[in-house]
Amino acid sequence: MTDDPDNLAPPVDPAPKRWLCCHCGGTGVDSYAESCLHCEGLGFC
Repeated sequence: MTDDPDNLAPPVDPAPKRWLCCHCGGTGVDSYAESCLHCEGLGFC
């Protein structure tokens, strides 16, 4: 029972939490269709 594949798998780190940008709403662009300066166009903080 020690050869179970689940026992051999390396531990996985959880994905980092990302929050939607509060300035562009996660779109990455501002109301003038330019890259959001707050999130640098990524859409999350």
